[in-house]
Formats: sequence, structure tokens, C-alpha cells
Amino acid sequence: MREFEPDYIEKVIEIMKNNELTQVALEDKEKSLVIKSNGYKPVVKVKEEETAAVDEQEVKEILEEQLSEEKKNLVPIVSNMIGLYFSKPSPNEKPFVQVGDDIKEGQVICIIETIKLMNKITSDVSGRVVEICIEDGKPVEYGQVIMYVEKN
Repeated sequence: MREFEPDYIEKVIEIMKNNELTQVALEDKEKSLVIKSNGYKPVVKVKEEETAAVDEQEVKEILEEQLSEEKKNLVPIVSNMIGLYFSKPSPNEKPFVQVGDDIKEGQVICIIETIKLMNKITSDVSGRVVEICIEDGKPVEYGQVIMYVEKN
């Protein structure tokens, strides 16, 4: 088996895309590689706490190609870290955003808890929230789509 190099990973992602696969697992005697497509963006995990380097621009291009016609005018907001997704500042408060809300660039949209740190995630686009892709309290991966926003 080939070493898990970026070129090799890119070819595997292309095969996944062309065959509409949602998950591919590869392994040899020393390492294993799992690539999952969480709806639109491939998430790459390598066993032994290693992270495969995938060029962000290439992943964006793959994401754009995979978007269906009705979602082409939508902008995905993706997680820049792993952790647990929380839609509210605390259990008794209302969510930061809900489907149908208008948001502004820089507005807090959620919290991702990573090793007991509460990280406020802000929107990098202004628009209307059309879909929230993660359930409250569930794990989120680096690069996973948090929500889709229809840009103003």
C-alpha cells in the first residue's frame, strides 16, 4: 500500500466523489486511514493521532463541486476545530442562531467545547441561516459543515 501522502489522499477523495461514496477505510500493518464525507466535505482521520494534510483550497473546490444545484447559492460555515457543538451559551438560554435567522459577519453562531474550553465560533458571512447540520451536544470534526447560510 502507498504511504498516506496528500496526492494519494486526493486520489481517494476523487474516487469517493465519482462513485458517491460516503466512507472509505484503508489500512496497512502500521497505519489506517478513514475518509468520511459528512454530506459535502470530506473529513480525513489517520490512526495514531496523526492528521493528514489536505490543502484547504482543494477541499473547498471539492466541496463546491459536490453541492447540489439548490445549494449552490448557499455558503457553508465549517468548524475550524474538533469538539462538542453547543447551540446555546447555557442550557437555559435560547440558541445563538436558528434556521431563518439573519446573521452578520462576526456574529457568534455557536460554541465548540474542546478540552473543557468553550470556544465561541463566529460567522464569516452575513445572510440567512437555512440549515443547521449538527445536533446540540454532538461531536463536530475539523472541517465539518456546521450550517448553511444564504448570503445577502
